Parts: sequence; structure tokens; C-alpha cells
Amino acid sequence: MSSEPLGGPPPPFRKPTAGDARAMATWLFQQGERVDMHAVASRLDIGRSTLYRWVGDREKLMDQVILGSIGDIWNDSRAAARGSGIDRVLDATRLFMQGCVDFEPLATFAQREPNLALRVLLDPDGLVTKALARNLSRETAETAPAISVPEETFGVLALAATALLWAHVAASREPNIDATIDIMRAVLAAHARAAESSGG
Repeated sequence: MSSEPLGGPPPPFRKPTAGDARAMATWLFQQGERVDMHAVASRLDIGRSTLYRWVGDREKLMDQVILGSIGDIWNDSRAAARGSGIDRVLDATRLFMQGCVDFEPLATFAQREPNLALRVLLDPDGLVTKALARNLSRETAETAPAISVPEETFGVLALAATALLWAHVAASREPNIDATIDIMRAVLAAHARAAESSGG
């Protein structure tokens, strides 16, 4: 029988980082669990003051978590969108909105904590709102370059679409995505007509 010790030294453990905190919060969110600061700090064996220093308050943490969780939905929607020009932009947006509604962790969060969800999703300076506005702007520039739309308009469209979508979900009502898309179409079509009349 060998007298050598079994297993060798214990594996090294590194100290948690801010990235680990966001990853843990995202994991909890995607499991359908409530993400609170105490739960995240406990799982990482860190103090809550450290967690707050890393990620800000719970609202800011949820903003980061949601953004990190829905990025693939936009990419998939963009790849599956049909049509050209404005039609393609709006089809990608429609698919994205439906994908977000169908994403169970996000729908569960909106229904379980509607006040927090709406504060996060409707924050004009939040990461989620800015990302949607940026995606709309980029997609429009690529598929309908002749249309000149102010960046502020994309911000308003992002907020309007988010409000119309998630206010219904938070109240456990079926959102009317097509009506939201019609509003966005009217705004973008007006800019398209302006570009045509100016010869742009």
C-alpha cells in the first residue's frame, strides 16, 4: 500500500470580484430567484458594504443583470428579422419585444416586483434603455441610411416601447406589441418622408 498522501494540496480559492457579484446576481435572476443584496453577498461570502461599493444599489445591480441577460435576445431578433429598411428595423424590434416577454426570468421579475422592474426598465439613464435606443439607432443607420433620426428620438422610442410593454406585463396583462410597433413605424415613417422631401 502506498504511503503517499492522496489528493495533493487543496485547490486554491481566489477572492471574489465585482464581476463575480454580477455573475452571481445574473445566475440567481435566471433561476427565477429574487435577487437581493443579502443573498448575493452571502453566496460570495463578502460584506454587503463591499457589494454596494462594487455594483451600486439594488436598482443599479438589476439594470446590469437585465442588460446582461437580454443581449442574446436582441442578437437573435436582429438575425431573424425580415424585410428591408424601416420594415426590417421594426421586425427586429417586434421579435425582440416578444422575446423579452417570453423570457421567463424577466417576466417573473416584472410581475413579482413591478415597482422595481418599472423603475429599472424605464430609467432614461439606465443601461437597458440606453442599449435599446443604441440598437434602434444602429439598426436604422445600417438598414435605412437615408433616414436622419435624432438620437433623442431613439431614446424616446425606446422608453415608449418599454413602457407600453412592461406596464402590461407587470399588471399580468397581455401586451399589444403590434400597437407599439405601429407607433414606432409612424415616427420613423415621418422622418423618412422628411428625408425624401428634402432630397436626402
